[in-house]
Amino acid sequence: MLIAIIILAILLIGFLIGLFAVYHKTFYSPHKGVSETESPDMLTRHPYRDTSLRQVDRLSKTPCEFVATKSFDGLKLSARYYAGQPDKPLCICFHGYRGSAIRDFSGCGLFLIDEGYNVLLVDERAHWRSGGHTITFGIRERYDVLSWLSYANGRFGKETPIYVFGVSLGGGTVTMASGLDLPDNVKGIVADCPFNSPKAIIKHVCGKINLNPDLCWPLIWLSALIFGHFNISKTTAADEVKKTSKPLMVIHGEADDFVPTYMSREIQSANPAMIELHTFPDADHGLSYLYDTERYQTLVKDFIRRTL
Repeated sequence: MLIAIIILAILLIGFLIGLFAVYHKTFYSPHKGVSETESPDMLTRHPYRDTSLRQVDRLSKTPCEFVATKSFDGLKLSARYYAGQPDKPLCICFHGYRGSAIRDFSGCGLFLIDEGYNVLLVDERAHWRSGGHTITFGIRERYDVLSWLSYANGRFGKETPIYVFGVSLGGGTVTMASGLDLPDNVKGIVADCPFNSPKAIIKHVCGKINLNPDLCWPLIWLSALIFGHFNISKTTAADEVKKTSKPLMVIHGEADDFVPTYMSREIQSANPAMIELHTFPDADHGLSYLYDTERYQTLVKDFIRRTL
């Protein structure tokens, strides 16, 4: 009997160690890695490499104010603030998974700054200057959107028009946040290559790295619950946008094999009255701005003009 208990204990410990490894690989962010301005390999191999690196360098050298607020669960949230023209809207921007605002918004972010908009480039929780170590694929990050909206209204006033931008994980975050009780001065949301649900994107990536998605998913879900203390199946972007009363523009590259375009189509079809979808042929993940900069800028300017 004792031997059986010992064997079971060893098996349980081994299972928990394996489960922690799954959590660490999928959700844990140690605030380490390449610099905020260094482009990962996937970005140095694409055809827009030189343009991208120039934009990253320019944005990193653009003067800004470092600001902070608190999350609903007590984390410090950090952002860069770029002051624009007083009569222009405020744009709050959320970057991608294990990315940085300096890299992920080196295109559209610079464009917004150049156009005179007031811009907040956010460090998502568990990234860079913001606190926490667990990436929750929008489950908690969507409430961080509310924290930044509260900060903005406290600093700039509730009459200031606000637009919320997100790319990749940030796109999923802002679409999930769209179903929350957003302030009246949020005029619109722009999501670039968002995923339709945490489960869908995680299973898709598992398949891309030759892991069985159906076998991996229960372990990933359980690791989030035990070690991350959150239910990754709590909601989805496709469900949350059904509740929104805010205009939402979704942008996606047709050649995106990291977050497939069908995910944005599912989001758009969940609430077609409030959501418009624009796709860019041959644009890879997060590269629509570089693929057709003029069209991207026109879409953003027109969306703000119509909703403002």
